[in-house]
Amino acid sequence: MQYFEEEEFDTIFNGRTVLRILSHIKAYWWWLLLFVGFVITVTILDSYFTFLTKRMIDEGIMNRDVQRLYQIIAVFGGMIFVQMLMVFGFIYMAGILGERVQYDLRKDMFSHLQALSLSYFDKTAVGWIMARVTSDSERIAELITWGLVDTMWAVMSIG
Repeated sequence: MQYFEEEEFDTIFNGRTVLRILSHIKAYWWWLLLFVGFVITVTILDSYFTFLTKRMIDEGIMNRDVQRLYQIIAVFGGMIFVQMLMVFGFIYMAGILGERVQYDLRKDMFSHLQALSLSYFDKTAVGWIMARVTSDSERIAELITWGLVDTMWAVMSIG
């Protein structure tokens, strides 16, 4: 029975690493713009819902103006519908971007593996290689898409 010892990697995560990771999304800039637009719209609507709630209380409930309250509720309902579409849009875009980036990464890694010498495959288990290709490409694709969602959401919520 052959024992395989996993390599230890001591790589420092820095700005160059982030730029290399983000370079994989460059080919899909138009999808990215749409994705960012959806996220920005959702965060703006989120902020505006608080203001509409204030208006419901001040203009409708406190003034006992039922007609005004219905108007504000109608606007609120319409905005919730728009927000629902925008949330669906950014989740859909995140999925598409993630899958496309993951596909490109796997293609690049496959090409790199084809260029390696046969002696590398003699001392490295194929299952380990497959596990690394799969898990690393998934992690990077997830970092690009959902990390971007979290970053955009945080920036827009603070601003």
